[in-house]
Amino acid sequence: MLSKLVVSLYRVLLEIALWVLLIVGFIGGWQADGLLTGILGLISAAIVGAVFFGAFLVIIDIRDRVKAIEERRPPVL
Repeated sequence: MLSKLVVSLYRVLLEIALWVLLIVGFIGGWQADGLLTGILGLISAAIVGAVFFGAFLVIIDIRDRVKAIEERRPPVL
């Protein structure tokens, strides 16, 4: 039960971290030189987020898909 809570919390924290990273990238670029650099900051933040957080999100997605497959198949006796 606690392990499921930890995995759910980890997913939520990753999602929040990705959104914060995108917002900070946009604001940092905006403060540097305006709208164009804000967009470039947003794009670079999205790439950095995909590199650093993407693997964890893929692992969580694989875990969910395997769990769904296990629930559909009857147990082997």
